[in-house]
Amino acid sequence: MSKGYYYLVAGLPDLVPEEKKLSFTSTDFRDMMADELTNKDYALLKLFYLPFDHENLLNLFFEEDKEWDSRGNFSKEELEPLADRKLAQSADTEELPHYLYEFVLTMHGEDAPGSRVEAARQLSAEYYEHLHQNSNTFVRQLTKYQQDTANVLTALNGRKHELQFEQALIGNNEVTEALKKSRSRDFGLKSEVEHIEDLLQIFEMDNITDRELKLDIQKWHFVEEETFFNYFTIEKVLAFVQKLFIAERWINLDPEKGREMFEKLFSELKSGFEFPEEYTLTYGKKR
Repeated sequence: MSKGYYYLVAGLPDLVPEEKKLSFTSTDFRDMMADELTNKDYALLKLFYLPFDHENLLNLFFEEDKEWDSRGNFSKEELEPLADRKLAQSADTEELPHYLYEFVLTMHGEDAPGSRVEAARQLSAEYYEHLHQNSNTFVRQLTKYQQDTANVLTALNGRKHELQFEQALIGNNEVTEALKKSRSRDFGLKSEVEHIEDLLQIFEMDNITDRELKLDIQKWHFVEEETFFNYFTIEKVLAFVQKLFIAERWINLDPEKGREMFEKLFSELKSGFEFPEEYTLTYGKKR
C-alpha cells in the first residue's frame, strides 16, 4: 500500500468546503504529496498542473495583467525572465519540460504565434504530445480523452455555426482528420472516440452552464472507470486530483454544486478504502 494514501485520506475531512471558500485546495494537495510519493510518481502528478503554468506563461508573453495562478508548478520568479528575450538566454530552464522550453524559444523567434489564441493552441498541442509519450497508461488514456473531447466540441460548434474550425483543432491524428473530412453525424468516430454519442447529446443542451457541468461529470465518471481496479496506486492519486480540479472549479462557478461535488468526492474515497487499525481518517497515523 502506498504511504501517499495514508496522507490523502487523513486530509479528506478538510475537502468539504465551508460556504464559498475552500479549506483544502489542489495546490495544498500537490504540496502534501511532495513528501508522500516517490519522485517518479510525484512527477506524474505535476504533469496535470502544467496547464496552469501555460496560462501564467501566456499572460507574461502577452502582457496581460491577470492574477498569478499559484496552481502552476513554477513561480512567477521562475517564469517571468522567460518572457524577456535577453533574460531567457541566461535563465535556469533545467526543470522546465522540454516542450515548454521549445515554446519559449518559438515565442522569441520569427515564427512566434501572432495571437494569444494561436499561442495557446500551439502550447496545448505540444502539451498533449508530451503526455502521449508518457509510459503511464492512465496518463495516456486521460490525455486522449481530454484531447478528443476538446476537438469534437470544437468541430460540433464549427459545424453548427458554419465556421472554418479546422485550424482550431489541437494536434494532428486520426480523430482530427475525421473531424475535418467527415459529414456524418458522429464524424465516423464511434469506434475511435467511445464517448462520442455522449458528447453529441451534451452539445445539444441549450444552457451553457448545464453543458459544462455535464462535461465535468462525464470526465469524473471516466477517471473513476479507468482506475476502478487500481488499488492504492499512483493512478488513484491522479484520478483524485482530476476530481479535485473539477470540484474546485465548481465551488467558484456554483458554490452549491461545488459543495455537492466535494461531499461526493469525500464520501466515495472514504467508503472505498480500507485502512489498518492504526490509522484514522481524522488524524492519520496514531502515535
